[in-house]
Amino acid sequence: MFNHLSSMSLKCAIELSIADIIHSHGRAITLSELMRLLVHSGCFNKTKVNGQEEAYGLTASSTLLIKENPTVCHQLLHWFKGTELTLWGTVHGIKFWEFLNQNPGINQRFNEAMASDSEIMTSFVVKAECKQIFEGLGSLVDVGGGNGSFSRIISEAFPGIKCTVLDLPHVVANLPETDNLKYIADAFLFKLVFHGLGDEDGLKILKKRREAIASNGERGKVIIIDIVINAREEEHD
Repeated sequence: MFNHLSSMSLKCAIELSIADIIHSHGRAITLSELMRLLVHSGCFNKTKVNGQEEAYGLTASSTLLIKENPTVCHQLLHWFKGTELTLWGTVHGIKFWEFLNQNPGINQRFNEAMASDSEIMTSFVVKAECKQIFEGLGSLVDVGGGNGSFSRIISEAFPGIKCTVLDLPHVVANLPETDNLKYIADAFLFKLVFHGLGDEDGLKILKKRREAIASNGERGKVIIIDIVINAREEEHD
């Protein structure tokens, strides 16, 4: 019944610029009774200064509220009212992949996150209900495959599949060299790719993949692993 108080307290903290005040102070700052609920919800942390007085500091979550270094989520309202296809385009004026190309540090963290996601999906891919998708394939192109973590998982689980990773130059620049890219394959894999595209670009990619498979003279596959909105709220894997 009172669950809405957490989000409303966070809204109040943003309007009062509490995160900015703590950030400008440079260390935990004492406040009276204002922050108790926000500490409980994990938005801020509580410590003691001078051994006695309670003080409040920033957590990883509350650093996202600092206005001088806003995240894209601060601009949700402008995105809804604007004409840009993506929230990222509204905030930065360039595509997300262009931004990563210009910021090597962030690009590295993004690719590490994708590699971590691939490790999580290992058991899912080699489960009995998914194995049949990959069985019998001789080659596979991992489109937008980052540092190749998912392809490595596939190649280990299915030694007969020759995997090739296709990604942007700045993504694969420091990776160990492998065989040259082959444009004909039994299957093209898209893991977490299409949810970041518009319909028009998605259709272009799918049509090109169909042409590549058809030119092989044999039947092939397009394998898509992505986020799906579950309207039925089912609990199946």
